[in-house]
Amino acid sequence: MKKILYVLVTTLLLASCYEDKGNYDYSFDKINTIDSVRFIPAAEQQLTGMTIEFTQPFTDADTLQRVSVELAQSLQTNLDNLEFVWMRNYVRDGVRIKDTIRTKGYMDVVLPKGQSTTYNVMLQIKDKTTDLSHYSEFVVATRPIFKNSIFVLHGTPGNMKLGNVEKVGADVNVRTDAYALMYPGEENPFAQATRLMYQATMTFVNYTKMVESDNLIAFIDGGEAKVYKPFGLERKLNNYKNYVLPSSDQGGLSVSQIGMEGDPSNQSDYYYIIGKDGRVVTARSLLSFKFPNKDVGETNYKVTAGAITYSEFVFWDGKNNRFLHVNKEDSYGIWGEQEAYYAQLNNPLQDAHVDFSTLGAGLSPEGKTGVYGFIQYRENYENEHPFFVFKDDSGKFYLYELTPTRTEGGDKEGGESGDSDAPAYTIKGQVLNNFSPSDVSSIFYNTWFPTNYIFYIDGINIVRYNISNGDNVILYTAPSGYNIACMKFRENNSFIHSADLGRYLCIGLNKGDKGAVTEIKLTTGGDVDETYKAPLYNKDKNNVEFGNIADLQFVHPYSYQLPNY
Repeated sequence: MKKILYVLVTTLLLASCYEDKGNYDYSFDKINTIDSVRFIPAAEQQLTGMTIEFTQPFTDADTLQRVSVELAQSLQTNLDNLEFVWMRNYVRDGVRIKDTIRTKGYMDVVLPKGQSTTYNVMLQIKDKTTDLSHYSEFVVATRPIFKNSIFVLHGTPGNMKLGNVEKVGADVNVRTDAYALMYPGEENPFAQATRLMYQATMTFVNYTKMVESDNLIAFIDGGEAKVYKPFGLERKLNNYKNYVLPSSDQGGLSVSQIGMEGDPSNQSDYYYIIGKDGRVVTARSLLSFKFPNKDVGETNYKVTAGAITYSEFVFWDGKNNRFLHVNKEDSYGIWGEQEAYYAQLNNPLQDAHVDFSTLGAGLSPEGKTGVYGFIQYRENYENEHPFFVFKDDSGKFYLYELTPTRTEGGDKEGGESGDSDAPAYTIKGQVLNNFSPSDVSSIFYNTWFPTNYIFYIDGINIVRYNISNGDNVILYTAPSGYNIACMKFRENNSFIHSADLGRYLCIGLNKGDKGAVTEIKLTTGGDVDETYKAPLYNKDKNNVEFGNIADLQFVHPYSYQLPNY
């Protein structure tokens, strides 16, 4: 037994002293690897995954498009050692198709003209020298032309054009005449346009089917309004006479101000338009505006500013130095565009009987000009009050807050009794120190931020003003030689399908008789997001420049999803 143990121990000792001199090489430096893969056009991270977008073709020449691959390898400099396998899943003529193609370094896709098309793609890149594979999964999709883009109204009065700035993937398409692109040789319908408006909503067809309704409105000097589908600029609703702006024996309504509050997703969105002559029209959900009931109520007024509360519209009548109000809930047909067109309003415009005697010396709004109204709210709309900004002849600005006098549960303004001579609101006023807009039409309140900010243009600067403490911050300064012509947030109000649109501020710049467009992004706190870089766009690919910028309008589908660049 001892001899057996001795042999085992000796064997183990010898084994432990054995030097393995085998020719093993564990270096991976001699193995080719695929270090990076990128696509042309570039794939962007969207909510649906990595996506390559092409604009929907509107000519036969654009129906065949190519996706190319650029990659880096550790040892190889060409594609000879690689096999490309493109596994695709898509629908063509209503039939689901799954196919595989093996083109080296590229994939061609057929995109039918005027149709929405999506390819789900899995790309396998196999290295024949190692039998190792690299996989990429992405989507190739079409997008309607002008989707998520900025329309630009530019030129001179009587010779305006509708331009556009559109980002598709990593590319930016600048067009100084978007309508001529879609309808070459046709007469320019925007020559007399003065300003733009946009609404994305849902409407019923035959009371049963809900469809998306996207509306780009061009207001024409003299009281006309033309409605277009933004994604292609096809005219719509022109089978109705005066669909947007109602006719009147006083003549057409030339637009001075546009106001909106609410959420299109639940048809709680309300709108008003104030005319240059002080007349006012309102709308709910569908943009067929109506005059208040003119058979009863106030008819002798000149409105200069308005706000929309949870229950009513409130306006300042500069002619008679008083506030007016009209109940929002009315027999308005909101279920379809035709029903809205034929509806009439029953509620009259009434004197709110606000008592100014409670204000301190010099604070009364009488004799001052109401320039802007807004509601200070985010999630508590039903309990918020209207605010109005006024300006006096010396250039000083004031802020007034109106508080409803109705008691909790009361169904009418002016108290539970609904006495038409009782004050509908009490009023508080204050001077706005360090408030200095050079263009009062630029004053704007944005509901997206937790702090109560007003934004305005002051010369070459865009200023953020805190109405709670009077602090002002310059957010943007125009480049040398430019002045700021206009600004408009991508979206005015936060609602369920608008992602973070309200944090992007579109800016129109003028320099002599030329114009340019830029954009800044704000953080959730209202500061400038320094990571967002937006260049200056002033000409198209043919070096045709923008004229003076008159207005800007961002357009987007009803259910907006922002790419995560």
